[in-house]
Amino acid sequence: MSASNLVSSVCKKIIKPYFPTPTSLRCHKLSYLDQMLGGIYVPFAFFYPKLSNTWSDKPSNIISEHLENSLSKVLSHYYSFAEKLNENVSVDCNDGGVEFFTTKINCPMAKILNDPFVDKEDLVYPKGIPYAYSYEGSLAMIQLSHFNCGGIAISACLTHKVGDGYTMANFIHDWATIARNPSSKIQSPQFNAATIFPPTKDMINLPEVVPKGEECCFKSFAFSSSKLAALKARVINNSNIQNPTTSEIVSAFIYQRAMATKKKTSGSICPSVLVQAMNLRPPLPKNLMGNIFSFFSMLTTEEKEMDLPKVVGKLRAAKEELRQKYKNAKADEVLPITIELYEEAYDNFFNNSCYDIYRFSSINKFSFYNVDFGWGKPEKVSMSSNCPVKNMIVVMDNKSRDGVEVLSYMKEQDMSALEKDEELLEFASPSS
Repeated sequence: MSASNLVSSVCKKIIKPYFPTPTSLRCHKLSYLDQMLGGIYVPFAFFYPKLSNTWSDKPSNIISEHLENSLSKVLSHYYSFAEKLNENVSVDCNDGGVEFFTTKINCPMAKILNDPFVDKEDLVYPKGIPYAYSYEGSLAMIQLSHFNCGGIAISACLTHKVGDGYTMANFIHDWATIARNPSSKIQSPQFNAATIFPPTKDMINLPEVVPKGEECCFKSFAFSSSKLAALKARVINNSNIQNPTTSEIVSAFIYQRAMATKKKTSGSICPSVLVQAMNLRPPLPKNLMGNIFSFFSMLTTEEKEMDLPKVVGKLRAAKEELRQKYKNAKADEVLPITIELYEEAYDNFFNNSCYDIYRFSSINKFSFYNVDFGWGKPEKVSMSSNCPVKNMIVVMDNKSRDGVEVLSYMKEQDMSALEKDEELLEFASPSS
């Protein structure tokens, strides 16, 4: 049966904030960083194959109402998600609502999760929305999928124009908290990033961070706790680096193996850049929502620089240099620092086709496997397989929280070489 034939029904509702948005908050100004970023919809899905005893016998409409009611309440805090974009300037927060889809998928959840054709997993997302660069509807979209085994999947897609991965994680966790206990008090999210990153009216000279869309292959690789320990030992025993983090080790290792396998197919090393996103909370407030991140990078042009301890060392040095810049910055210096970083990156490598750019995002501290809407924690958390950004690498935690899963998106030829790399497979296992 084809993937499309597995879906038997789709119901769409508009879920509005439980309380009207105050007049003083009706115009949400985009920050400078919001303006720079494209509107690509970032997708996450949470799979719950077995609901707890309290919920296992509930009809599907009761589960849907439970999620709709709690979503309505959390939208009163995340009011900017419940509307449409006003060009690249602001969001008119008139409580238009979020699109909420309910579907029935005519197969067991295991058929989706264990199928080698990973695009079937995309059935749990609103059709055509994951990684879409634009959409005329709401800025956030939700889908509840019921499987015939009794399991459910909940997916959320949020446009990057109004929030980063940290914002998405906070939204999901707050929604789940209210779903478990409607009287819960959550730390009020703040949507005033425009006061720190003032927007610009000069749209012509605005540097846009919108990678070109390309057809990519998707693969995920699992690193167990023992393999992570072995990789860390390799670095510590061959360098002066102390306590390398999981993110440092995994990002450096994937980058190194990607360069090495590409060298085998091309015959020579391709100058490459590792770009790592970094959350700016702290030093900025933890409840500040929007796009509150910067990045650090490292360049590799020679084979002697591909040694793993050297890659980890350069990566850590770049991270610490960036941290110091922001740590000692005054409030009015944060934006100039960020603009300078982006302009230097564009001048040096973003606009230079001579470099292979590997974009890394580490979300393994966002605790997605703790998202509990009242019926237990998810068995699996995933992202869509259809990311159009070449060499995009996402590092996230696994269910047991002692290892990580690496989601990778590359051109077919590069992915084919990477997934056969013996050194990579010594430490990582391909996962479905």
